[in-house]
Amino acid sequence: MKDLADHLFDILENSVNAGANEVIVKIAHTKSYFFCSISDNGKGINGQEVLDPFVTSRKTRRVGLGLPLLKRAVEDTCGYLKIMRIDESGGTALQFKMYLTHIDAKPLGDLSRTFSDIFFAWPELALKLFRIENDTEKLVLDFQELRIEIEKGQKDYSNIRKHIQEVSQKELRI
Repeated sequence: MKDLADHLFDILENSVNAGANEVIVKIAHTKSYFFCSISDNGKGINGQEVLDPFVTSRKTRRVGLGLPLLKRAVEDTCGYLKIMRIDESGGTALQFKMYLTHIDAKPLGDLSRTFSDIFFAWPELALKLFRIENDTEKLVLDFQELRIEIEKGQKDYSNIRKHIQEVSQKELRI
């Protein structure tokens, strides 16, 4: 994966494949770092084996490189990746931090496009996107609210991709 946007899409695909229908994404960044926290209500993980590229739940191939590649990318910048099960009933929480000024840092990529792609890729997914700034969380996008606005006729699908991209660019300052 060439940038953080690709990694983010892959992580959310993992959540959907684990049966999640609710995901919370929190992002904080400056010129020097990028922090992301993702939690879902999927079936959860069974330990750190998810970081082993030769352990995967996929049936079509025997390797899963997404999380190991992300771990390597963030650790190459002196950052970190943490993955944990939320509770016994399931759910997964993941956090990572990458130092963007490090010579080995990957580019951010087009995060705003990634969020619009996610909206259309998984219409059943209730994603909430937050910006963290000065230890305060601000809701940027709520996919359920957008879908309600579409159903009420207040927004239409033809402009929703542009709306998601504009809001995420402006509010996340990416």
